[in-house]
Amino acid sequence: MKVPCAEEGPKNNRYQAVPTGYAHTGAGAALAAISATIRMSVADDTTWPNVVGTLVVPSAARDQWSINRVQLSITQPVPKDQAPKVIGYTVESYAQDRATVGIITRQVDDSITKTTADVKWGAGGDWLLELPPVDNTTNRVQALADPPADMIHLPESD
Repeated sequence: MKVPCAEEGPKNNRYQAVPTGYAHTGAGAALAAISATIRMSVADDTTWPNVVGTLVVPSAARDQWSINRVQLSITQPVPKDQAPKVIGYTVESYAQDRATVGIITRQVDDSITKTTADVKWGAGGDWLLELPPVDNTTNRVQALADPPADMIHLPESD
């Protein structure tokens, strides 16, 4: 799967499993949220600990996610014909220390979804994905009939 990159990031390790260095802007927050969400979803058995340890805010939710991740195995990349494509994003809210982003994705059946992701500006000077609290049952993915009018388009990649 291809992960979007732009001038706003990532600046470091762009083509590695754990890229960092996103601009302290709404676009930087969105790109960091997209990257971390995708990388958590597809990281193989050897890279996921580094992905989660570097790109996700330390929390009980991160610990629970890790416990659940240990129980499954990913050894191969997602086949291109089965991979959803991020087509854009919305910045739902933005402040200097946190942002909420809507990740707009075209699924393999051509349907469109929006995944809500929160990021937090970390002490290390980068955006980190903030997983919802363990007891939060709010569905973070919703089906959309069309992409939102305020969506910032990203190039679709093959």
